This record gives sequence, C-alpha cells and structure tokens, in this order.
Amino acid sequence: MLCDLAHSFPSKVAELLERDRGLKRNFREESVTDLLMFSLVGLEPFGVRVDFPDEPTTGGDMDWIFTAPRDIGGGRYLRIILQAKRAQFAKSKGGYWYYHHLDHEKGKQAQTLVSYAGGAPNGMSTLPLYIFYHPTSALSAKTATEPAVEGINLVFAHQIEPVVAGGCKRKHKTVNAWRSSFMQLSDILCWPFVPVPKPTSPAQASTLGLQITGGPSRVLPFAAGFHPDVVAARLRNRLENVRAKGPIVDIGAHGISAIDGIPADIERAIDGKMTLADRKELARPRVIFSTTLTRNDPSFDREMQRAALKA
Repeated sequence: MLCDLAHSFPSKVAELLERDRGLKRNFREESVTDLLMFSLVGLEPFGVRVDFPDEPTTGGDMDWIFTAPRDIGGGRYLRIILQAKRAQFAKSKGGYWYYHHLDHEKGKQAQTLVSYAGGAPNGMSTLPLYIFYHPTSALSAKTATEPAVEGINLVFAHQIEPVVAGGCKRKHKTVNAWRSSFMQLSDILCWPFVPVPKPTSPAQASTLGLQITGGPSRVLPFAAGFHPDVVAARLRNRLENVRAKGPIVDIGAHGISAIDGIPADIERAIDGKMTLADRKELARPRVIFSTTLTRNDPSFDREMQRAALKA
C-alpha cells in the first residue's frame, strides 16, 4: 500500500498543480504537504502514524521518523525533516521552471534547516531533505543520464544550502539545475514486507508482525521493510550516486545513520499514548513509520544488501 502511494501520488500532485497555471493565485506548498499527510493517514494498520500540531511553527514542513521500536538498545530510529518548495513557470528566455523561493531570506532558511538538523534537535539524529513539487507541464521522463522530473522529487538539503547561501541567481533555482540530484518519493516510501519470526506466545503476538484490523484479530508474520538502518543505507547509496555526478557533499559528522534509543515522546505516539503536552511540543506535521523488523531477524541482512545496491 505504501509503495503504491509512493508511485501514484506524485502524478496526482502534478495534475493538481497544473490546474492553477494562468491563475493569479497558486496552490501553496502547504496544500500539497497536507494532501500527502492525509494520504498517509489510512495506512495506520501498516505501521504508519500521522500527527498534526495544534500550532505549527516555521521551518521544515514535515518530520518523517522511521522506527524499529522492538530492536535492541531501546529501539532504533532515523528522523528526516523535509522542507517543501513548488516549481513555478518563468515566461522569459523561452520559458522554464524554477523554485522561486529556494533562497528564501537570502539562503537563511536553508542554512537554518541544515544547522537545526545538524544540532540533533531534542537529541534526535536528523537528516534534512528538500521535497520539490512539480505540475504536469514541468515533468520529464528519465533519460540515460538524468532522473525523471516527477510530481514529487527530493534533494539532500546539504547540496542546496551552500548554493543558495547569501542568495543566488535564477539559473541556480531552475528545475534543470537540480535534476541530476533528484530522488523519487519511492526512494524513501517504497519498501517490501518481509518475514519475521512467528509469535510463540500471545504476549509476543502483540508486538510482532503485521496487525490486520477490520475483522477477526490476526497477526501475520510479516513486517514492513523500512527499518531505520535499511532506510539510512538506501539514502547513503543515493548520496553516493549524487557524489559521483558532482562535488563532494558534506553531510555532517555523523553521516546518514540510525541511532539507538527512541525518544520517549515518539515511543508514546507509537503506543497510542500521546499526551496533550506531547502534541503541544509538535512544531510541524509528523509521520512515524514503525516496523517490527529488528537487526536480529534473518530478513534484516537481506534488506540491508538490497538497500546498498545501486539504483
């Protein structure tokens, strides 16, 4: 289901954004972000939890947190913070697509995003990404040398921050300027379900496998493959692809890695025990992807190997 969404939703975004061409008022990034979040709400039986803050603040537009709460060491997690930008059309020079506010506040927004993530806010290891939204007219198919321009693409914020520092020229904001660095939504949302050990007791059944709702209570011996270490491995792979095409990208001292010890507020959310105080602390919409897969399961090594394969 999650993989289906990753492949189908970008085209829906493109169709939506195409509708405001020629209008004086465009759909804002927040509109698409809300639609994406709402699309994930129905996937709760598959380990996906969506939370909205009471009073969102400025900064990144979404937090996506990949967790393995049953893993050793207090569980494992990887947090991704996403800043959204939509492409706009410029009629000059034959017409081209660009991200008008990519260097918002002369690049201060990007700098703040990278610095905030690098400081491990609230003690959470965090990777910043930009998520770009494109209308149908801006789309381009994949070529032998360039990835596809889809309704949604992603780029490492560490690539963007030095380019927009102090403000940048229009040529550095174009879709084509960033296309070679594009990742697809499926790169972080498309994961298989993998076998996990069968429960040996009722107590273990409550914490293992895929929960099936809407009928007799059942637990299937499968888990979502988005273990945070597997997600980190795939993103490291994508980063190496980027480095092969251009300058070295400094991703920070800790690189892209999951860490032990899921924060208490995230654990409460996973367990359905989120408090009013927890909600008040939310700064932006949040998605928690929770899997019962652990590093001790036989499927884990196979998924790590798959994640390391070149795209």
